[in-house]
This record gives sequence, structure tokens and C-alpha cells, in this order.
Amino acid sequence: MNLPLNAPVPVAASLDLANREDGMYKALIVAPSFNNSGTVQDVLDRSLRLDLPVIAVDDGSTDETPQILLALSNARSQLEVLTHKRNLGKAAALRTGFRTGIDRGFTHAVTIDTDGQLDPEEIPILLRLSRDNPLALIVGARDERSADYPWRSRFGRRFSNLMVRLESGARVEDTQCGLRVYPLRSIQATRCRTSRFAFETEIITRAAWAGFPVVSVPVTCRYFEMHRRVSHYRPLVDSLHAILLHMMLLLQALLFWRSSCAPRVVGLEEVDDLRPLAKLLRWVSPRGLWHQVRSDRAERTGVAAAVAIGVFIANLPIYGLQTIASLYVAKRLHLHPLALLLGSNLSMPLIGPLLIAAAIYLGFVVTKWRLPGRGDYDLSRVEVWEILGRSLVEWMVGGVLLGVLLGGMAFLLTIAFLSRIPMKDWCGEISDRPASE
Repeated sequence: MNLPLNAPVPVAASLDLANREDGMYKALIVAPSFNNSGTVQDVLDRSLRLDLPVIAVDDGSTDETPQILLALSNARSQLEVLTHKRNLGKAAALRTGFRTGIDRGFTHAVTIDTDGQLDPEEIPILLRLSRDNPLALIVGARDERSADYPWRSRFGRRFSNLMVRLESGARVEDTQCGLRVYPLRSIQATRCRTSRFAFETEIITRAAWAGFPVVSVPVTCRYFEMHRRVSHYRPLVDSLHAILLHMMLLLQALLFWRSSCAPRVVGLEEVDDLRPLAKLLRWVSPRGLWHQVRSDRAERTGVAAAVAIGVFIANLPIYGLQTIASLYVAKRLHLHPLALLLGSNLSMPLIGPLLIAAAIYLGFVVTKWRLPGRGDYDLSRVEVWEILGRSLVEWMVGGVLLGVLLGGMAFLLTIAFLSRIPMKDWCGEISDRPASE
């Protein structure tokens, strides 16, 4: 669910709404910090002006951050500082703040990084939305069209957004923004296993599995020059960690494991009055696919992903079962079935046998590390059952590799094709703005 950023409400009115402790809603701010000595004081000073309790978690900082936090906590009674003796990662810092907030009787926690990129003044806006949707996880969405937005961050964000959608069906504009409002009930209901930065992505998927709504709201963000920018993100290690996380979550989504990993919370069940036939017709409706194509870039990415996964399925050694497999995957990964079936039709007669031959050839090269020769299939030298058994293994290996290659090509071609179709804006008017903007 995405909400437009309305005209800013007066800060005082927002704070009255956020601070009304009626036993049902009680919020605090959790600010994890690691080696942010140049920005942490400014961020906390501005946060404390909101007249909300603040918990700052020093995650084993080795610069002047501990001294700054100590001085601030001595001067401001609303600030509580918690300290890790060594660096445990952002996830551990957030969990420490959440546990303390739960112990203090708070129902919601606003999180903000202390690197100075996000504005504490926008916290009241998020809290206003949170009070209107007390069970929702409110997630800030930074403007990725900003000229100074790092390209690596943009790519990682889009990849993460797509994976969360496939895993849970939640359409989130920015799965990596640190400005959020967590219902602490969602933290208690989910069991996240990751550490460091991946936690903020995993919690979205597991919260959606448990039935908590996820609401995106635009927020501002500034990016400092390289000499002022403080980042603890390890590109290789943390990117690999994120890929492994999404592989695990996708597997859970495909194999019905999610119910045991994140049980749905009582009282959050969705009510659907549609009869089975009506639900089926709505699911396969071409109108729904057309709406996705003309909706926004994120929806188009989902359509392209569906086509690519369909192409991948077309290359798997399950000839004749691709349609059943496509419908199953479409249901489990929240994709439109027609887009998946379009991609899987690559296995149709005439093309299908050529794909099988290409997969067996590729599988032979990969498993033998050489090109096949005439003697490898000479029935006078090799038993027919040996050839069939070996070819099946080669088909499996080559089919997966060929599926990944052709699926990637199909994804890029579909994105390029869909970008030529005009989009509709939020009020239903045709947008002449290029899809790439």
C-alpha cells in the first residue's frame, strides 16, 4: 500500500496525535548509531525537539560517538543511551532498542539513522499515518530520481523491492529506508534471523506474511559528498548476504514454509467475500495485467519478472508440465498468471525440442568441460541407457543455466518493450513522461 505525501500538517498537531498515551498507542524513537560522531548530535537534538522519548543505541562505536551520547543523555532526560561493547550490526542495535521499548510499555517505535541523511522533522508525518493505521508498518520512501542518488543504491533498492514483492506480495517503494514506524507487536510476531542491514528487508516480508499492512510514504533524503559520507555497508559481503536471504525467503514462499516461519496474527485475517469462481476470474483477468503494465515502474518490473520466470520454467526438464508449474509459481509469488504463461510458452512445439537440445549440449559442456564428440553418442560403444541417464543429468544442468540466461534476456527485453507504453498517473490521466524517468 502506498500513500501520497499530503501537504505537511502542523508539527504541534502531529505531535499531539502521536503523544496521546491512551494505552493503545505510545511511541518512542529508536536511533541506532555506529561511528557517526559528525552527525549524531544534530540528529538527536532535532529528534528530541519532537518531545518524544528517544533511545539511542551505541553499537560499539570506536570514535567520539560514546562521549557525545553520554553528554547528551546527561543533559536531556528524554534520551536513554544503550551500549553494545562491540559492534554487532544494525539489526542487533534495533532489536536492543525494540526490546527496551516493549519493556517500557511502548506500542510503536520510530527508527531513524544517525548519519544525517534523513530528517527527524518528518517523523510526525509518519506517526500520523501510523495512528491512522496502528497495525501497519510505515516505511519511508526516498526519491530515487534525485541526481545525487548513488546508482548502486538504486540498483540494490529495486532488486530488494522486487524480491519482497515476490516473497510476500507487499508493494513497497523503498525496502531499505531507515525511517520507519514499527508496531512493536509485529516485532514480537515475527522471527527474523538475519543481522546487519538485511534485517530491515526481512522484517517487511515476514510482517506481510503475518498479516501486517505495509504502507509507504515519501520522505526526503540528502546524500553528502564522498569525504563526508559515512557508510558501514560492505558491498560484497552484505550484497551476498542479501542474495542468500532472498533465496531463502523465496524458497519458503514457494514451498509453503512461510506459515511456520511467520504465523499469521489473530485479528489480522483478511476478509474476502468473493466466491471461488469470481476470485479465479479476477486472478486471470487480462484487465489486471493491463492495469499493472500502465500503473508504474514497479508494477512493470513485476510483469517483466513474471515473463522471465516463465521463460526459466520453459527450460526446466519438466516438459509438458510447464503450464501447471507456471500457475503454481504465479500463485505463490504473487505474479500475474498470464505473464508467466506467456514466458513459459517458449516450450511450445517446434521451439521446445530445440531448447531441450540446447540444454543437453550446454549441460554436457558444463559437466565434462569439453565439447561433445560423435563417440559420446555411439551406440556401438556406449549403452543406450547410459546415454539416456547422462542426457537427463545434462538436461537438468543445462536447462537451469539456459533458463537463467534466457530469462535474464526476456526480463530486459520485456522492460524495454513495456517502457514504450504510456503510463497512467495516480488520478487516471495518461502520463507523457517516459517510463525511465
